[in-house]
Amino acid sequence: MHPLTPRLALLSTLLFAPACLTDTSQPTPPGKNPCDPNPCTQADKTTCANDNGRAICLCREGTLPRPNGSCEVVTSANCPEHPGDSAEPDDCIARAAPLEATQPRTQGIEPVGDYDFFRINATARNAYVLTVTPGPGALLPRVDVFDPEGKWIRAQDGSPGVQVGFKARVSAPYTVRVSHSPRDPSPAIGTYTLQLATPVQDDFGDIPEEAAALVPAPAGTSAPLISGRFEYGQDEDWFSFPVVRDATYRIEFDTTRTVPALAAFIRENVKSPFLTQQKSFVEFQAASSTTVFIDLYSANEAAGTYSFRVFEYR
Repeated sequence: MHPLTPRLALLSTLLFAPACLTDTSQPTPPGKNPCDPNPCTQADKTTCANDNGRAICLCREGTLPRPNGSCEVVTSANCPEHPGDSAEPDDCIARAAPLEATQPRTQGIEPVGDYDFFRINATARNAYVLTVTPGPGALLPRVDVFDPEGKWIRAQDGSPGVQVGFKARVSAPYTVRVSHSPRDPSPAIGTYTLQLATPVQDDFGDIPEEAAALVPAPAGTSAPLISGRFEYGQDEDWFSFPVVRDATYRIEFDTTRTVPALAAFIRENVKSPFLTQQKSFVEFQAASSTTVFIDLYSANEAAGTYSFRVFEYR
C-alpha cells in the first residue's frame, strides 16, 4: 500500500499558509558525473555508480554489504549452505543467481526458512516487474527487493501469487529474495515459478528532484494533455508547476483511463502533502506564489495509463 493512501480525503481548497522559505538546495551541475574522478577508494568498495547525481560505492563481488556500510567477505557463517534444490547455495546476496527476462525460473523453498536470492543486472531508469506463482503445496511466497548497496527497497506478500516492481536508479545489480511469507505463521515449503517481465524505461521521475515541469493553461484555452503510465503497481510519477497567489488551479483527469491518487506539496515542504485526493478533478487556491509538486500513484497498486490537464483561473 502506498504510504499516502490512508490520507485520501475530499478536499477542495488549499490549506497551506503563505510561505516565506526559499529553496537553498544545490542541484548537481548539468552533465557533471559524480563518479569522475572516482571517489570510491575504500578497499572493498571501489566501484562507483551515479544515483541521480549522487555517487554510491558498491561492494566488490564475493562480499556482502552490511548496514554499517562495510563489505563482509562471504563465508559459511554469513551465507548458509544446506541441502535443497539444485540452485543451492543461494541464501545470500553474494550468491544470487542471475535472472533474465526471457528465462522463467522454477525452483523451491526448502528446507523451512530457506531464502532464494536472484540478481538482476539493471539499467538506470528501467522499470522491472517480477511475478512469483506458487506451485503445489503450502508455500505463500514473499518477494523482497534490495538496491545495489544491499539496502531494502520494498516487499510484497503473496495472496497466493505475488507481483512486485521497482525502478533502477543506477546501472548496477539489484537483488530480489524469495521466501515463505511471515504472514503465514505455519512452516511451509514448496515450489514456485519466478518470471521477470521485459524491462521498460520509466516515463516520469519518482522523486521531487526528478519532477517533470508543467505550465498551467489559462482557463478557457486548450490545455496540453499530459499522458503517463504506472509501469508497475508501486510506481510514482512526479510533476511540478508554478502557482500564483490567489489563483485557482484545476487538474482534470481522463476518466476513460486510470484516475490516479494525487498528493500535492509545495516547494518549501515536499515531505508533507497539503492535499490528497482521488477523483476526476482536483481544485485548489494558492495562498502564496511558489511551486507545487504533485505525486501521482495507483491507490490499489495496479499498473495502468492516465492522462490529465492543468488549468489556471485568475
